[in-house]
Amino acid sequence: MNTAGTFSEPWLARREQADHDARAMAPLQAAVDWLAAHERHVTWQLLDLGCGSGANVRYLAPRLPGPQHWHLVDHDDSLLTHAVERCQALRDHAGAPIHVTTHQRDLHALDASWFDGIDLVTASALCDLVSATWIETLADACAAHRAAALITLSVDGEIRFQADDVADNDAEDAWLLEVLAAHQRRDKGLGPALGTAAPQALVEAFTARGFHIIDAASPWRLTPAQRPLALSLIDGWAAAAREQAPHERRRIERWRQHRREALDQGHLDLYVGHRDLFAAPEPAHASR
Repeated sequence: MNTAGTFSEPWLARREQADHDARAMAPLQAAVDWLAAHERHVTWQLLDLGCGSGANVRYLAPRLPGPQHWHLVDHDDSLLTHAVERCQALRDHAGAPIHVTTHQRDLHALDASWFDGIDLVTASALCDLVSATWIETLADACAAHRAAALITLSVDGEIRFQADDVADNDAEDAWLLEVLAAHQRRDKGLGPALGTAAPQALVEAFTARGFHIIDAASPWRLTPAQRPLALSLIDGWAAAAREQAPHERRRIERWRQHRREALDQGHLDLYVGHRDLFAAPEPAHASR
């Protein structure tokens, strides 16, 4: 997703492999099983909200049954162009080519008419940026059109610096992450953002509408091999903290330099918590 220029193509490319590695298998398998159980011998209509450069489609298309027609939605026309270029040659799980259509739309004005004829709604790294009202609108639209939803990589607030899976967070990390959490709740162009409350808001909204939920953790586990992404995160978090607490610039910079040094020297890994959710308008046939 690109809201008000927040995410660039280089950033989306940098995080794509970490996103793919983090995906939780249970919600994905539930989506596969739900589609297979509801096969109608027609083309599946799939709606990807905030598609960015199409990374979510590149992950899902080869893993989902077909035939598939993807409707890619973003407000950034340049990212939609990238998405088409990088997704149009994809094939579904059976090896058949997919079909891709793009829609340049303002996600703030989420409209139930977008869901007409849609079987599965998907979104990745989006719902922590939106408001509680937006989530309610999403769940209402899915319920109205009997569409399932696969919502992935919503941040849950669990961030750890760790060595050999043992947390190494200190008091300065706790302070910085509190500042970051406050920044994550600011309006990102889609209303007051849910931030780390997004996973629970999704569960509650879909459960209230009678959907069957499969929910699982999908954390980034960034080792020294993913150092460039980890360092980018540190810089981005520090920039967000400066916006949130401009009077603490020196303290933030000391934290940034300290954590960059530890990561750059390969002393620590970085754990960033996310959650994936599959919501079906009727019981999903999935392994529990």
